[in-house]
Amino acid sequence: MGVPFPALKTMVTVYLLLMGNTSPVVLGSSTTLSRVREIAAKVVTSGLSLRGDPLKDLAENSYRVTCAIEVENWTKFNLGDPKTTPSWGQYTTMPVPIEPGKREAFAVRKAAHSATGTSGTVSWEVNGNRRRFVIMWSAPYNFNFYSNLMAVGMTIEGEVKVAPYHFWYYWMLDYADSPTLKFKKKVFNSNEDPIIFRNKKFEIEGFMTKSHHALVRIIIRPITGNWNDLADVIRKGL
Repeated sequence: MGVPFPALKTMVTVYLLLMGNTSPVVLGSSTTLSRVREIAAKVVTSGLSLRGDPLKDLAENSYRVTCAIEVENWTKFNLGDPKTTPSWGQYTTMPVPIEPGKREAFAVRKAAHSATGTSGTVSWEVNGNRRRFVIMWSAPYNFNFYSNLMAVGMTIEGEVKVAPYHFWYYWMLDYADSPTLKFKKKVFNSNEDPIIFRNKKFEIEGFMTKSHHALVRIIIRPITGNWNDLADVIRKGL
C-alpha cells in the first residue's frame, strides 16, 4: 500500500528543510525601510580599508582641507572596478571594491602648498547590472564663496564606461541629468539633511558634513519593496 499523498508531501517538505534546499523567503512590501536600517546597523561590517579605525582617522587632518568618504553596500551585488578622477587635491588612501554587507572608505586632501580644496569623482560597477554607481564631491578651500557639495547617482543600464577626463565632475557640478548619467546633488552648509537618489532598482542616500575636514557617508541599497536584492547578511536578519 502506498503512502497517502498528504503524508508524502509532509515527508518531502521535512527532507527539503533538513537539506537546506527550500526556496528563499520572498520579502514583501510589508518590510519597512526602518526595519532594514535597524538590521543593517547591526550586521554591516567594516572592510579592510577602514582597518577598525573611525572614518575621521583616515584623513590627513594636518592639512586644512580633507574629505573621508565611506560607502555601505546593502545590496547583494558586488561593487567592483573602482575608478577615480581627482579634479583637485591628492589621495590619502584609494577606493577599493565593496562586497555585499560591507562598508569601505577612502580619503583625499588638498594639495600641499596651495590654496585649493579637494574635488573629483569616484565610481564602481554594480556587478550584474551593467551600470556604474557614481559619487562627485567638492570640498573647497574658501568657505567665503563656496560650500561643501556632493552628488550621487548612477549611469543608465548598459553604460559601464567611465567618462573621460573630468567630464562627470564638471557635468555633475554645473548641470542636471545627462542622457547616460542620472543623479542628485546638494550643497551642505546650514542644511545637512541627506541627499537621496532613486531609480527603478536602487536608492542611494548620502550625507556630508559642512566642515573643512568633511566626512561623507553613503549607503547604496535596493529600492524600497525590492528587498530580495538586499545583501544576504541583511536578509537573514529580517
